[in-house]
Amino acid sequence: MSILAHILKQLFRPVRPTQQYFLGLLFTLWLAIPGRINFLNLARYSGKSEKTFRDWFEKPLCWISLNTALIQSLQLDNHIGQRAILGIDASFIPKSGTCTPGLGKFWNGSIGRAEQGLELSCCSYIDLEHRQAFVLHACQTPSTLEEGKSRLGHYADHASDVLGSLPPAVRDSLEAVVGDAYYAKKTFVDAMIARGMTVVGKLRVDADLQYVYAGPPSQKAGRPRLYDGKVDFKDFQRWEPVTFDFAGIGYSAILYSKSLKRNIRVVVILWPRKSGMGRGVFYSTDTMMPAQKVMECYRARFEMEFPFRDAKQHGGLLSCQSRQSAALEFHWNMSFLSVNLTRAEQLEGHVGAKENFVFRMEDAKRRAYNEVLAQRIFEVLPWRGTWDKFRNRISDVLNLGVKMA
Repeated sequence: MSILAHILKQLFRPVRPTQQYFLGLLFTLWLAIPGRINFLNLARYSGKSEKTFRDWFEKPLCWISLNTALIQSLQLDNHIGQRAILGIDASFIPKSGTCTPGLGKFWNGSIGRAEQGLELSCCSYIDLEHRQAFVLHACQTPSTLEEGKSRLGHYADHASDVLGSLPPAVRDSLEAVVGDAYYAKKTFVDAMIARGMTVVGKLRVDADLQYVYAGPPSQKAGRPRLYDGKVDFKDFQRWEPVTFDFAGIGYSAILYSKSLKRNIRVVVILWPRKSGMGRGVFYSTDTMMPAQKVMECYRARFEMEFPFRDAKQHGGLLSCQSRQSAALEFHWNMSFLSVNLTRAEQLEGHVGAKENFVFRMEDAKRRAYNEVLAQRIFEVLPWRGTWDKFRNRISDVLNLGVKMA
C-alpha cells in the first residue's frame, strides 16, 4: 500500500484524490479477497455497492504511467537493472454469454485450439539483469477488424502505443521488442522498426532463408547479385559456430528472410532428442547483435508468463463480471497492477542476493486476508488502542497459513 501511494505522487499527470483513495481501497481488496474477484465480492468485502465499483471501472486510468513510475522507483533503489526488453504476448480469457463486445474465436494455448471467448494483448517490461517482469498495459483484442486491418496489425498498434507512452528514460533502457514465432511477420516487424526498435523473435524451423552474396561483382549487365542460395539446415559449413552457457550446439549467420524482406541475424540451436536433432531458429533485425545477446533477449521473454500465471491464479484476471470493454480492460490491468505492486513490495523487503529472490503472490494474498479478518474482529472488540499497535502484537497470527513467512 505504501508503494502505491509513493508512485501516485511520482506521476507526471497527478491522479485525482478520489481516484487515489479508490485505487488504494481496490488494491487492498484485490489482495484480501480469497475467491473470485468480481463486483459482488468487492461489495461484500468493502461495504460499498456494486454500482460504485461498476462506475469506477468504466473510468479511464493511466496504467502505463502507473507501471512505469513503479519501474523507475525500483530502478532508483537498484532493485532491478537498467537493461530490459519489451515482451509482447496475447492470452485467452474465457467468457460465457453472447453479449460481451469482442467475443469471438481466439487461440487457447492451454488446450491447443481456438475457442469462443475474449483475448487480451499484453506488453511487459522485462529486466534482463535479474529476470523480473512487470506488465505495462493490457488491451482487448477485437473480434472483428476494419477492412484492410489484420489482427497482427492490432498487436503492432498496441506495442507502438505503449512505446510512444513510455518516458524517455524507460524507453532508452529497452534493447529489443521480443515476441514468439507468431509475431515474426512483416507487418509487426516493420511497425517496430519504424519506432526505432530492434525486434528479436523465433522463426519456423523450416523458415525460407537465403545466404547473402558477399563475392565480387560479376561484371555483367543488370542488377548485382544479392543472394547465394537457399539455406539448408542440415549443412552449417557457412555458419559461424557459437557457444552458449546452456546445453546445445549453436550457429549464427546474417541471412536474408523472404518473409520479412530484410537481412537479419539468425541463430540456430541444435540439441539431441530420441527422434533426431531438435532445432530452434531465432532472429534479430539488428544484424550486428551478437548471437549470445539474441538468445539472452529471447530467453528472458519467458518471464512474462509468470505475471500471466499469478494474475490468473491469484489476481482475479479471469473473473470479471462486466460486459463493457472499458471495465474489462480496467479489471485486467488492475489484476496485473496488483501482481506488479506485490512483486515490488517483496523486492524491496528482500534481503540477500538478487538471484535468490522468489516471488510469492499466494503468500501475499493469505497475509492480506488474515489482516482484513483480524481488523474486522478488532473493530467489534472493546479494545482501547489503535489498530497499528494491535497489529504489531499479533504479527505471528497474521502469518498463519503463509508458506514462507
